[in-house]
Amino acid sequence: MKPVQFVLLSIFCLFLHNTLPAQDDFYNVEKVQEISLFFSYSNWDYRLDTAKAGKENYIIADYCMINGVRYNSVGVKYKGNSSYNAGRIKNPLHIKLDFIKNQDYHNYESIKLGNNFSDPSAIREVISYQILSQYMDCSVANFALVYINGSLIGLYTNVETVNKKFCSEHFGSSDHVFVKGNPDRPGNNSTSNLKFNTYDSSKYLIYYGMENTVGWYKLIALMDSLRIKTSNIPKIVDVDRSLWMHAYNNVMSNYDSYTGSFSQNYYLYEDDYGRFLPVIWDLNMSFGGFPGSGSSVDKLSILYQSTNADRPLISSLLSNATYKRMYLAHLKTIVEENFIGNGFETNAKYLQSIVDTLVKNDPNNLTTYAQFQTSLTAAISGGGGPGGSSPGLLTLQTARLAYYKTTPEYNYIAPTIGNYTADIQNRFVGDSIWISVKLSNQNNAFVGFRKNKYSPFVYQTLYDDGLHQDGIAGDSIYGAYIIAQTRKTQFYIYAENNSIGLYSPRRAEFEYHTLEVNEKLTDIQKGDVVINEFMSSNQSTVLDTTDDKFEDWIELYNNTNQTVDLSKLFLTDDDSNMEKFEFPSGISIPAKGRLIIWCDEDSQTPSGVHANFKLSASGEQLIFTRQDGLVLDSIRFGAIPTDQSMERCPDGTGLFKITSKPTFNLPNCGIVANEDVKPLSPFFITPNPAHHYFEIVNPDGISIRDITIYDQLGQTITRTVGNKVDVSNWQAGIYFIVFVDTSLIRYNLKLIKE
Repeated sequence: MKPVQFVLLSIFCLFLHNTLPAQDDFYNVEKVQEISLFFSYSNWDYRLDTAKAGKENYIIADYCMINGVRYNSVGVKYKGNSSYNAGRIKNPLHIKLDFIKNQDYHNYESIKLGNNFSDPSAIREVISYQILSQYMDCSVANFALVYINGSLIGLYTNVETVNKKFCSEHFGSSDHVFVKGNPDRPGNNSTSNLKFNTYDSSKYLIYYGMENTVGWYKLIALMDSLRIKTSNIPKIVDVDRSLWMHAYNNVMSNYDSYTGSFSQNYYLYEDDYGRFLPVIWDLNMSFGGFPGSGSSVDKLSILYQSTNADRPLISSLLSNATYKRMYLAHLKTIVEENFIGNGFETNAKYLQSIVDTLVKNDPNNLTTYAQFQTSLTAAISGGGGPGGSSPGLLTLQTARLAYYKTTPEYNYIAPTIGNYTADIQNRFVGDSIWISVKLSNQNNAFVGFRKNKYSPFVYQTLYDDGLHQDGIAGDSIYGAYIIAQTRKTQFYIYAENNSIGLYSPRRAEFEYHTLEVNEKLTDIQKGDVVINEFMSSNQSTVLDTTDDKFEDWIELYNNTNQTVDLSKLFLTDDDSNMEKFEFPSGISIPAKGRLIIWCDEDSQTPSGVHANFKLSASGEQLIFTRQDGLVLDSIRFGAIPTDQSMERCPDGTGLFKITSKPTFNLPNCGIVANEDVKPLSPFFITPNPAHHYFEIVNPDGISIRDITIYDQLGQTITRTVGNKVDVSNWQAGIYFIVFVDTSLIRYNLKLIKE
């Protein structure tokens, strides 16, 4: 969700403004990624096919190279339904960099690659996500060349995975109910259409993927509300986001979706307020590339599925007159911003210019280069669309626009919304802010406002009665007040008549206006509290006891002689989202003391402080800021070895350095015992050297837990919970014993096996 930052741009510039990330980003549309997989065997295709035919498990590649960066022991599998074919060498791929090891590329651990099935243009999915990104949270996409065992497999579409990382970045959390609408065996009688059948969750297992078993009752509650409890719908699903999804699918002829015959390829994530947020996924068959919409895809009804009881997320919403007007407003926005004028054609040709030579030289392309050259205007037989063809992108959208213009719904005259005014001078957080705006051709209007991009909007009716800071009654100036809950309050204006609505800004609720008021700042200055130590790859060092996992962590240090309240301060790893994690109310750090923040994407965990992001093992940045944007501390770092940390030495003021002896919640730069002479007290190993077994001993009877044993190459030999370990079958050599005591203090001991 984004604030409005512009008034008018050409469509072509608009695409680039909204989709081009930083130049080193893994999904930069102008940079074709190079991904190479290496297997120690030549029958990798057979093994991938076999795994796909079974339980779709991963097989292990010896290593993967991404733009020259090597990752050992990654998981690989074929994915997809109609896009997969066992007789084809170029199949969709899913690569898990962290399948065995904690590793990522630019903070991405999961890589999904499409083979451009049913898409002779090679850009269908990329341009579809570009358009969608203007109206909803969605994946980003670009292009990649894929090699296996040194041979070019071909050009792929590289699409960001919708996973916990995605949810954390877009919705502020990742530990709630997460549903995937994809039936096990898609078909007309097997759909993920959110239609209520029974309260028995076992009956839905083949239709939905559920990452959280306790989420079934919430999903069933959603289906039940869509059926009979329609007044409850806004409390359990994000209505506006759903309307954008339906409008997008209609405009883009995207029928391999919730709208289409299989009702699939979407996610639902439950936000912090108990609402399900829909996310569109898998756009390789947009622009009429899917056969489930009939032969006249360009003339499919503007209200398609609006009366179909088997699509309750559409029919239940569009049976509400206001929601229907909002839907039409969103649909017209998508059409007018993308398909009026030549902006779409310009951008499509630009994207094709990026991959033209790569398509021509693709040894396993599913269509011909000649078909690629005409794919914007000519239908290509053999695709997945109506009649077994893939419509030309420009031809289809031209025909779709012509159809819309023949419908009464598209030709409804919308209200007009003038420029707004707001009395923000000398206003503070908690104050009422009056907003006034000139409206015409409407009979209902409201202003929606909220405190941040993760919270639901609250609505206030706009009045022209002379009593709401709106001038005199009947002058077409309307007024309402909102509450400035935070320093930057987000809001939008909506007006409707009996036929259609209009938003200001047009892309609301995804985009919004912002009002900035004064706020009493936290009494903290640069250097008072600093980032003191952090670990970006915690495999066995310190256990987060809230979920019994080894999570990334950050230690803050208070340089002052007084307790500092951290409420309303921010921590982020993304300079484009400086307010990514806000410290909860009541969190403080004692004088000359420390505070641990677990970076585990579990921000709703009731105990401890848990940020809604993880740290990248390959390096990134950390920024600690005040409400007004003042940077209190920051650091940009590179790759840090597993179970090592970056620490200041001395505490609070020193320069950062990597240490193999992390000091979690303890003073940095302590005197470390020489491991070559004796182990870290108060524990020792006996016997050492060992022949048949060893035992970890503590004279004071301190208990230990989570023992991990490594060889000299850093490979994990075993994990155990007992302090007596059998080594009779181990090879002779040096081993490192890592464990924690009941206070979660980490120890490292050396063992010699003879």
